[in-house]
Amino acid sequence: MKRIVIALAIALSGAALLAQEKLEVAVKQVNDRRTSGSFSQLAVSLELPKIRGSEVAASRVFVAAAVDDSGRSLVDAEAHEPELEPNQRLGMGPEEGPPAPAMVSVTLKNPDRKATKLKEVRGEIELYMPARDANSVADVAKFASLSGKALSHKALKANGVEIAVVSPAQLAAEKKRLGEVKRKSARESGYEGQDLEGIVSSYLESLLAVEPGDVLLRVKDPKKRIQSISYVDAAGEVKRVSMRDDEGMTILSTWGEKPQPDWKLRVNMTTPKNLVRYAFALQEVPLP
Repeated sequence: MKRIVIALAIALSGAALLAQEKLEVAVKQVNDRRTSGSFSQLAVSLELPKIRGSEVAASRVFVAAAVDDSGRSLVDAEAHEPELEPNQRLGMGPEEGPPAPAMVSVTLKNPDRKATKLKEVRGEIELYMPARDANSVADVAKFASLSGKALSHKALKANGVEIAVVSPAQLAAEKKRLGEVKRKSARESGYEGQDLEGIVSSYLESLLAVEPGDVLLRVKDPKKRIQSISYVDAAGEVKRVSMRDDEGMTILSTWGEKPQPDWKLRVNMTTPKNLVRYAFALQEVPLP
């Protein structure tokens, strides 16, 4: 598809706003699913030639207005605020040739069936660029040996984040405490005897259920700075983890792969310095 180069005004977030400058952006691909199914949508892939993809850990796009040439609005008013999406290119090994530019995707509603182009799309692009702040990342070495202890790192402290690794003994004590709370609540509701014990037993079976290799953390993040948590093995390979919260604890899972004694715990955090916003506007973009 022919590249459509547009001007994009940068609005940098941080301690002070810098003077606006121009940045080239190219429309690389337009995926138009004009159907009535659940996957019906319009996706526009944008390339940012002057920003290296390796510098962007995650991104998201806020769409303020989008209209096709029939006049139909393509903004989904019921959509939730977009979350920062990880850059899937990171961690894929060294690049061959020139550094690849950053890419972002704009997701819109279906255009009118007769529409031939996007008349206008405007909004903001937000990029998470950890290298812009020395306190973006906290790497805690040999965290598996810190069971039952709080983690210490200057980046955690700078962002007001507190993390402690929950030990098996602490987990057992917490489950016992929560079980007694449940027992008291059920008793006050009129349950007793075997019925009471059955309710408590069933509750405890599903409470803070962990698999071998799961890691439990107590996390305090009042400023909502944590973007992601991962593991880093001895060879430097990043191991992605899933996170879920249960009864005030955060459970990290790696789908059966147990963290080894020499692995690091990596906490990626967003700050006013490493979140960069760009105001953008597209015009007259042909539809396939």
